[in-house]
Amino acid sequence: MDFHQLYYTSCRTGLSGYAGYQFNAVTPGVSPEVMHEVEAVSSYEPPGTLGHSPTPEQIAGCPVNLCFVPGPEPIVANVAFTGTDYSGRFGNYFAHALVPASGGTWRGPLPIELWKAPLWTREAVADTDLPRLPGPLPTGPLRRDAVDRFLDGTPRRRLLPALLAAVERAALDEERSVVILAADDDEVACWIAAVSFLLPPPLVAKVSFATYQFRPSYSRHHVIGTVPGAEIVPDERAFAGFFLFDFTTGQASEVAAGPLPELLAGTGTVAAEPLWRRARALAAGGELRLADWHPIIAAAALLDGGPGIGPDDLDAACAWLGSNARRLDRDTVGRVGAAALGHDAASPDHMTGLADAAAATGLDELLALAEGRLVTGHLAQASDRRAPAPHAVRLRSARAREQARRGYAQRLAGADAATLVRLLALADAHGVQPDPHTLRTCGSEVVGPRLLRLSDQDDLHAAVRRWPDLRAGTLFHLDQVASADRARVHAVFDAGLDKAVPEAELAALPALHEAALVARGRRDGEPPVDTALAVLSARGPDGRLDEALLTALWPGGWTPDDALALLPGLPDGAAADPVLVPWVEPLLAAAQSMGDPVRQKSYGALCRLVDGLPLAGLLPPALRDRVAAVAWIHLAEKPLLATESKQNAKERYQAGRALVEAYNLPAGAPAASPAEDYLLLRLGVLLPNLRHDALARVLAAAHDKVVDTYLERLRRALGGERAAAVPAAGAAFATAWTAEKELGALPVARSIHEALLRALPEWRKRDLGAVEREVRRRTGRMTAAQDFQRWREKHTRRRRWLPGRLSQ
Repeated sequence: MDFHQLYYTSCRTGLSGYAGYQFNAVTPGVSPEVMHEVEAVSSYEPPGTLGHSPTPEQIAGCPVNLCFVPGPEPIVANVAFTGTDYSGRFGNYFAHALVPASGGTWRGPLPIELWKAPLWTREAVADTDLPRLPGPLPTGPLRRDAVDRFLDGTPRRRLLPALLAAVERAALDEERSVVILAADDDEVACWIAAVSFLLPPPLVAKVSFATYQFRPSYSRHHVIGTVPGAEIVPDERAFAGFFLFDFTTGQASEVAAGPLPELLAGTGTVAAEPLWRRARALAAGGELRLADWHPIIAAAALLDGGPGIGPDDLDAACAWLGSNARRLDRDTVGRVGAAALGHDAASPDHMTGLADAAAATGLDELLALAEGRLVTGHLAQASDRRAPAPHAVRLRSARAREQARRGYAQRLAGADAATLVRLLALADAHGVQPDPHTLRTCGSEVVGPRLLRLSDQDDLHAAVRRWPDLRAGTLFHLDQVASADRARVHAVFDAGLDKAVPEAELAALPALHEAALVARGRRDGEPPVDTALAVLSARGPDGRLDEALLTALWPGGWTPDDALALLPGLPDGAAADPVLVPWVEPLLAAAQSMGDPVRQKSYGALCRLVDGLPLAGLLPPALRDRVAAVAWIHLAEKPLLATESKQNAKERYQAGRALVEAYNLPAGAPAASPAEDYLLLRLGVLLPNLRHDALARVLAAAHDKVVDTYLERLRRALGGERAAAVPAAGAAFATAWTAEKELGALPVARSIHEALLRALPEWRKRDLGAVEREVRRRTGRMTAAQDFQRWREKHTRRRRWLPGRLSQ
């Protein structure tokens, strides 16, 4: 490659045609754009320490600015301070620049290798046309071995990884520039040479640099060298504004280096040259950043025996090899894989990538070795509960699978539940079937007992679902326990074990199947009665309920509604089972809360049901008689619960009279006598359902306790909401009127009047008017309504209303 040359300085003659700063001479064909760029990068100010009357030695000792500007027409310029110009004016400098004659990328030696090269001149010429400079260009003293000697001799080498990372960020991310502050320009050039020799060649081609700038803040270069006496002051602001590396003090801006800069800095520039040559042969072609190159450099280093390679580098190389094996030749994969496998830092974590690479290229021996190491490491990791669970994939080597099967058999024997879960998850990932007998033993000796102690074990449930032999052993143990104590396994299925077991397997183990049915019923909110009947159905035609099942479904005992729902659905044999007696007996004997009509009705319905079942014969005699009595009452009261009509008026009256007579004369109705308390409560509820005239006749013949019960219920009704109290008052007055006027039953009439007198005198006028209308509606007699009006005027107070009050 040939190069165009350009001279720029303050001279008497040049391309401008007049004296001053100008291009003294250029190679014909250089574009104006290149000349403009060279003029821009060639500006020079000497250090402030030089003074205004320097000696020739001081001038010669001024720092040289070797700069490089990449681009479509890359430029390398050597700018030297020359002191005075042709006119004796101080401050002149001479720039000698090179540009590839054919344009494009720089194809000569690395620009920094031209530091102090013999080709540079500082002398102006008379002829404005310069010849092309033929390649190859002669280089200066900054060879790789010289740079390595420099690095080995400086205590600042520790800053090199951060410097490499900072240059990458400056060049690729257009972040702040890197400033190298060193004792002199030779040291600056050494640091730039180290960067140029160590960084990826494609990246180096993009990095612009200048070995000396008086004012770094004015520079556009990625890497800027400077020396003491220049403008920059290494203070907090400078360390924040630049990636500043002050090699005079050892201070530097904070930069995260990363693994590849650390590896390259330790490798050295001489070793880096063949390393990058091998790396570029391995690369896919799109790599640019250090992170892209890290695994490739690590793989290239492995081919050299892996000097300086640590666990992280090896991890990157192995993972990269696994992902790129298909595009690499088989021999390369084998050599890199064998080197990684034999490296001192190799661990099971590195084997996944090696195994993938071996599988992709058909290297069976490498695959077996890598997966064998994986199996050993994974088994040890899974057996250590303090270690994270290993990340594993399906084994492809038959040799490794056999090794894994032996390893699982050994480690599962005696493993606790937590370790067992980890090992089986690993076996699933490996695609290896552990020994069936071992799994059954683990199920019966580890999983089953563990679930009985701590039933809420989702990880164990998952293992039971996944491994049929483990499940068989677990169910065997639980079934043995359930045969002796079925209640113990209910909690196991409540926690969801039934979801892990196929229905067919549960159906073959009746005790466990029942536990699963109970658990599902609880979990799904199913009525216990439905669950009980489902279990009974599963037990077959001769099946019976038992105490354990009943307690599991109704830990707090039955309510009447439970018994009413369950007992009719039981087969004859099950309905006569003595186990039911202690469950139903408390319900039949209880008299608490009987003041509630709804409870009374449920109690009556239950007694009626039990009375017609074989179960009644198992009850104690006194309770059996009471149940029969309540059943008779429950049947006898039905007409009174029907809606009143002209057709059933007589039947309703006869039912009410029969119930009252049963209470009046127990001897005449022995069926009801064992339940007099219940009968009296029911009469209080039922009698108000009679028409006023029928009620009057019944009350006239009733026992005093029956009348008192009626009156107590009337008083509660009159003290309630007016919407219900008004009809109750109208019915009561109509009953009292009939008792007095038509039956001559004055005691009954007086008792009802007394109840009315306790409530109605305080009622509002319009409510009393509503009662009057109710009396007329019920009796159909105007005289009855007029009698209520007279009763009202006599017994209710006349209220005085404030003037102007229009409503009551």
